[in-house]
Amino acid sequence: MSISELLEPSTTYSDAQIEEILADLNANVRGLQSLHVWASQQDLELARLTAGANLTYIRLAGRDEHGHPIVLMLLDHVWERAI
Repeated sequence: MSISELLEPSTTYSDAQIEEILADLNANVRGLQSLHVWASQQDLELARLTAGANLTYIRLAGRDEHGHPIVLMLLDHVWERAI
């Protein structure tokens, strides 16, 4: 196994799975505290969780079906996919 294979995330998310995650975020996460609670209750591996007054987003450790990173951002009180 190569170093790059070890570093690559093993989980691949379909577009439908990403939409389900976004729907769950929009239904359950409205603030910084609820994001931390939500993240602790999920079976998702997060590469990053940033929750501040001006910037709130999560990056999943996995990739989408096309190999792209998945960044979900809270913008104007709505969770959406940024990347």
